[in-house]
Amino acid sequence: MALAIPATGALVAAAPAMAAPGTGTTTPSATTPTVKPVLFFGSRGEAVKAIQAQLQVNADGIFGPATLSAVKSFQRSNGLYADGIVGKLTWAKLAAATTPTTPTTPTTPTTPTTPTTCSANTTTLRFGSTHALVKVLQSKLGVEVDGIFGRATRAGVVSFQAQNGLYADGIVGKLTWAKLGCSTTTPTTPTPPTVPTTPATPPTVPTTPTTPTTPAPSATAAQIIAYAKTFQGVPYVWGGSTPSGFDCSGFVSYVFKQYGITMPRVSAQQQAYFPSTTNPQPGDLLFYGYPAYHVAIYLGDGMMIDAPHPGSTVGVRAIYGKPSSYARVLR
Repeated sequence: MALAIPATGALVAAAPAMAAPGTGTTTPSATTPTVKPVLFFGSRGEAVKAIQAQLQVNADGIFGPATLSAVKSFQRSNGLYADGIVGKLTWAKLAAATTPTTPTTPTTPTTPTTPTTCSANTTTLRFGSTHALVKVLQSKLGVEVDGIFGRATRAGVVSFQAQNGLYADGIVGKLTWAKLGCSTTTPTTPTPPTVPTTPATPPTVPTTPTTPTTPAPSATAAQIIAYAKTFQGVPYVWGGSTPSGFDCSGFVSYVFKQYGITMPRVSAQQQAYFPSTTNPQPGDLLFYGYPAYHVAIYLGDGMMIDAPHPGSTVGVRAIYGKPSSYARVLR
């Protein structure tokens, strides 16, 4: 059990997430819905019922643990990245599994057209963006086109990046735009040859560097911290351990798992699992209480990122009070 700190300072127990078993007894036909939204743990609705029927799990319309397990199993058996998110590629595989193939008359191949709506140098998009190109992105991902980069769009981006060998950070930059089919060539203006410059005055004797207050994060730590920050705004959910909702220890374990680092589920066990340190570095864990009732990722310079308490969201905040201990995860 992970405990979190409410805004008032009182302790709140974070109970493990329990998805209520479905009560439906009839199983709808396994037809592919016309609208194919991005589905993930916690999603509800007719689209969820459709994939449950096809995967032969209880079709109650609630994307719970049983549905998550069935989706991952289907993805693994079909050569997809088993992230449990039903995105564009997973919908396509589901449709192929239910639709019998019939020979079709070969059509004359058409010459591919160069995309005119976006390029590899298009504006970077991330959670919360409302740029006009968000609709272009949503259209290419096959998610609801509303022009708002919300949770469903981020889940679709993460799934697409993982399926295409990209760093799954949920941020749509140059490489992700290119994989989405945007042009990767842009005209460049030739630059005139540089004129040789007069040799500069010999450099002055360098001053003795000052000791930084916080060590610079390692490459892996920097990636983990950047990835953790993409979940800012995700609501706190007791026992939550997916991008649809996190508690403190569920957030920490989910982030590190994406980099092949597994750990116990609750904060007290995480505190006991990793070696403690008195010289914290970015990417370490910090704990409150012993045994711990709350855990966060240390960012350096007195800052941390965590899922604090019910009614709040994942965010970066100043370290409050005095943590009981720090733990070294990256060695």
